[in-house]
Order: sequence, then C-alpha cells, then structure tokens
Amino acid sequence: MNVKIIGTNHIMKKEVVEEMISRESPEIIGIELCEFRASKIFEDAKKVQDKSNSLLGRITDAIKTKADKEGLDYGSDMKTALNYATEHNIEKVLVDMPILKIQELFLKIPQNEQEGFSKELSDFENESINKEVNEEEVLLQMKERYPIAFEFLINMRNLYISNQILKAVIDNPGKKIVIVLGSSHVENVNKLISNQLNKQEVN
Repeated sequence: MNVKIIGTNHIMKKEVVEEMISRESPEIIGIELCEFRASKIFEDAKKVQDKSNSLLGRITDAIKTKADKEGLDYGSDMKTALNYATEHNIEKVLVDMPILKIQELFLKIPQNEQEGFSKELSDFENESINKEVNEEEVLLQMKERYPIAFEFLINMRNLYISNQILKAVIDNPGKKIVIVLGSSHVENVNKLISNQLNKQEVN
C-alpha cells in the first residue's frame, strides 16, 4: 500500500508538521478537512459572525478560545499541510466528512448524551488544551459513556475518511500518498484501509 498516515494533534508546531511531511516525499497529500473547512481555515475566527449555538459550535468555539488564551494555533497541523501542498505544488486530497454532515449527526445524538457532553465541556474549560491525554483511554470512555455519539462521530467518520483515502489510492496508482490525520483516527483508519485492500486482493 503506497500510502502513509501521519498522526498529528491540532496544535502541533508548523516546523514539526513540515518535517513529518517532507520526510515522506509525497506526490499527493491527504488532509483531514472538508471543502468548506479548507476554505475557512485561515479566516480569523473572531471575525466570523455566524457562530453556531449548537453543541458542535460550542465545542469548537471553546477549543479555539482556549487555544488562543494559551497562545496556540488550533488547526495548525491542517493549515501547515495545506500550505505545504500549495508551496511545493503537490496535489492535495481532502478526506474528512463534510461539516454539514457532522452537524446533522450531532443533532441525532440523544438528549442525555448531549447533556453529558455539555457537562464535560464545562470541565474542559478549566483544563489546559496542552494537557497530556491517553487518547485510547479517552476513546474507550467515550464509547462507554456515549455509545451513540461514538458510533456517529467516531466510527462513521473513520469509515468516511478511510473510503476517501482508498479512493485516492485507486485513482492514483503508484503514487506516494501521505495523509495528515488527527492521531485519534489513525489506528482505526489504518485497520479499515488494510481490511478493505485485503478483501480486494482475495477477490
């Protein structure tokens, strides 16, 4: 499989992300964004007037606000990947689920799970965004506490991302593809891609 997934976090320094990408010498760069977010990612969040009061909007706003307070650039990994592709004239592929679809999934989460998210959002506001976390443990806790949200926001999104990556592989035979992806997605997306490619080889 001529594809490499690079796990990042969304406050990673530009120089680190650039080094990770350049080390792989990609011909195509896949980025964990959709078309809409890619078009808006460089805008100043403070100038955006239509902030959503939905749960997704509040979570996103809380993360960005906390990052600003701590002098961090939320989304720096994906911004760097976009810039790197442009500056080096490398083809890019956007692999994430459209934000409107994610918003629709948020609305389908049961009320009790939404209330749980809201309570945890209050706790999050008292912690540093740079705090070390065990992502595997966080995902297991989410699956246990919010099973429907986990299915909608993690499993379905991972499936979408893996399908987009597989499409890029099929459409670009022989080309080296590097995917810049939040580290919490990497393990499951790799498994989904490998399973699908193994099925194709058997058939």
